[in-house]
Amino acid sequence: MDRGTVLHFGSEKSQTETLKMLLERDGFTFINSDQVDIAQDMALRDKPIAIMLNMDDFGEDAWLVCSELKDDLVTRKSALILMSESSDENLRIKGLESGADEFIRLPVHAREMAARIKAIARRLAMFDNKKIRVKDIEIDLDEHRVRKAGKPIDLTYIQFKLLYLLASRRNNVFSRKEILEKVWGKKVYVTNRTVDVHIKRLREKLGEYKYPSQYIETIHGTGYRFL
Repeated sequence: MDRGTVLHFGSEKSQTETLKMLLERDGFTFINSDQVDIAQDMALRDKPIAIMLNMDDFGEDAWLVCSELKDDLVTRKSALILMSESSDENLRIKGLESGADEFIRLPVHAREMAARIKAIARRLAMFDNKKIRVKDIEIDLDEHRVRKAGKPIDLTYIQFKLLYLLASRRNNVFSRKEILEKVWGKKVYVTNRTVDVHIKRLREKLGEYKYPSQYIETIHGTGYRFL
């Protein structure tokens, strides 16, 4: 199964060969180029699911490449992963503000890099299809409907937003504060208890009345995540 192309902009290294092997084993196509102009032509031709850009190899030109990739109608849809050995926090912030989806400090193990790329690919595939499928639950973003094992579930608007938030970033732990801001908004005054109550009701809508849940896990002292 072809899971898409991953482009690596940077010099060829042994770590890159390991990453290539790991990704191609899982159905990705991995292409490396140390020439920016050629790599950008590849990006327009292959419409990669992810573009990895080693900032250290291109210096100041890396920012121009980053800008051009995010401005182009074709490549802006690709996940942009910036990498650098620098520990400068300002560099990381500038990268994320420039449109990068990830900023990874090098060196990093090839297996971790491959795992991050696969996680990004899963997220993009879900949004591209306008549907999120997790376990036996399907969330249809266009129709604003949720089905479990093919059967519709009647959710309120807030419950839908809450389920979508958790399921779209599976295994990510959301604090109660994050959930409040993303689901209710920063200008609406509600308490942490409100989150707990809605999580309980959402679990019940999913057919769960006993702990532990097979869908939404409570991370004590922190918040919640979708399993």
